[in-house]
Amino acid sequence: MAKWADYLISHVKKDSNGNVMNVLLHIDKGETISLIGVKTKDEVITLLAADYSVKTIIWGYPLWQQGAEAHIVRDNSGEYLRTKGNKTDRDNLDNLIPLY
Repeated sequence: MAKWADYLISHVKKDSNGNVMNVLLHIDKGETISLIGVKTKDEVITLLAADYSVKTIIWGYPLWQQGAEAHIVRDNSGEYLRTKGNKTDRDNLDNLIPLY
């Protein structure tokens, strides 16, 4: 399997306003995907700002499926994570498994 990105997001936790608070982050090792753990939105933004690539992954039994590329959106109220192709300027990793 070819490497999809430096880091992968499989689960997301949002606040009551729908903003991403935490994600379950993995490292893409090419042939395998290893769990790193729960990280904050700001930690993922730091990775993206340092030019690491981050994508979502979606469970498609029996294997993970590649999702969308994540990037940073900035506006007057702060920084948000967003997946490419979505027009929403807020946090939106909507198709991922909820992180409790």
